[in-house]
Amino acid sequence: MAMKFKKFERNPGNVAFCYYRYSSDAQRDVSIEQQRKAAHEYALKHGYVIPADGEFEDHAKTGTNLDRDGIQNMIHQCKVRRPAYLLVWKMDRISREIHDSFWIDGKMRDYGVEIVTVSETLPEDEGMRYAVQGLYAAMAHNYIIDLSQNVTRGLADNAKQCLYNGRKILGYKGKSQQKYEIDERNAVVVKRIFNDYVNGKSLKVIANELDSEGFKSSTGRPFVVSTLANILRNRAYIGEYHWRSLPEPIKGGMPRIVTDELFEAAQKKLDENKRGGKGAIKKNNPDAPIADYWLSGHIYCGECGETMQGTCGTGRHGDIHYYYSCKNARKHKCTMKNKRKKEVESIVKYEIDNLLNDASLRILIANKCFNYYNSKNGFTEDLIKSKEASLKEVNKQLKRLISFIKKGNLFDSIVSEIEELEKQKKSLEESIAVDKNRQKNGLKFDDVVRYFESWAGKLNRDGVYYKNALSDLIDRIYLYKDKVVITFYYTDDRRTLQFEDTINIIENLDYLVMRVKNNGDFTNEVEMDYEKYLEPENNDFFL
Repeated sequence: MAMKFKKFERNPGNVAFCYYRYSSDAQRDVSIEQQRKAAHEYALKHGYVIPADGEFEDHAKTGTNLDRDGIQNMIHQCKVRRPAYLLVWKMDRISREIHDSFWIDGKMRDYGVEIVTVSETLPEDEGMRYAVQGLYAAMAHNYIIDLSQNVTRGLADNAKQCLYNGRKILGYKGKSQQKYEIDERNAVVVKRIFNDYVNGKSLKVIANELDSEGFKSSTGRPFVVSTLANILRNRAYIGEYHWRSLPEPIKGGMPRIVTDELFEAAQKKLDENKRGGKGAIKKNNPDAPIADYWLSGHIYCGECGETMQGTCGTGRHGDIHYYYSCKNARKHKCTMKNKRKKEVESIVKYEIDNLLNDASLRILIANKCFNYYNSKNGFTEDLIKSKEASLKEVNKQLKRLISFIKKGNLFDSIVSEIEELEKQKKSLEESIAVDKNRQKNGLKFDDVVRYFESWAGKLNRDGVYYKNALSDLIDRIYLYKDKVVITFYYTDDRRTLQFEDTINIIENLDYLVMRVKNNGDFTNEVEMDYEKYLEPENNDFFL
């Protein structure tokens, strides 16, 4: 029996979207411009209309996966706006992976969009189309495999000669087919990191100092603790060349930046500092399960302002107890006592539930979040109108200059002015198109409200729920001897909860909930007067 294919019905009209991609820095934007030119010529020849906001592109992105902003936006816009055609240079611009290629083609056909390849021909017949498309996809897939093998072989050969293989290392600079050289400016930073760490500065302090002085990592990003730890472990700085294909490092393959003595001192200190955190818990209590101190990074000692850290200890009967402990208290510089992990976290969970189970507070929080989003990412109708007014003025000046030339007045200065105005015109048109697209598809207030509503009304939530809520809502938690103070994003308000009173509320609430469940009646609501347990000045929270 002959294979039957799902009948394809193309969307009406002649609107065509375009997708362009180039895969490496060596190709650069010229590849995009060549693809755009070919697409526009094809569209003109066949009577297609390409809207101003109907072109999507990915710069220096591989075709072996779909983790690309441009193609994801294109798929979404095709689903929503339903053009008749999608113009691409070749199918391998969409994907070089067989399964992804067929998946996108299937999605487009489901949306009524016909993919048209400008430099390849796909037959109209359904059966032949899939056969030819499969051939193109297989060729693209094999190209990637061959390319990968050739690149791997070339990198291995380079490594044997200690040549630069594209790996960026702070303190070094490299060029293709040449050995690494010392980058004097950043080599000073590397030496400073080693010396500061060996002389007692913490990685966090070093990162903050470098960041405040404007220094960046090898990737151009601010320094963080993990980046500094990797630098301190990198044996390239004592002259060793490492590459995965080498059976062993090549000593002397890299220019040396630090001495063996300094490097070893840093290693010793790194090993000593391993004694903290989860590793210490496991070492001191091999049978203890690893605890998730999910408040870390948000919780501080209210008495001295230092961070609170997760610790554990073994009781008289061999039981393991988990705590949040003040960092200064462990150094005998603060009188804050350890607080049981379970109790502290239950108070934070209780407060998160109170916030998100109150519909009016959810709306207020959503409104503050949405306003914050608009202040950071949004734009106004007035901004679009302003750009449109500028575009109108540019067109007016262009019209005046062209009229001037038609009267026989041709000067180099006029030609230069026209070229500059054309650039301004193109820039404004693109900017307006982007703003209108963002205005149409940007985040809506209802989206934020639904997001918070999805969190509300659930019992026995897992840890992921609370971690997300903590990250999105809570700025800091200050733990005192007798109370907990919580501050929030999007507002300057603070909520204060008395420690013992709140624990009693939670225990009573847990008891009542369990009693309702044991009676088999899950519809009863447990009502409690929580407000009397809160300090009066905080009852107008978020208002």
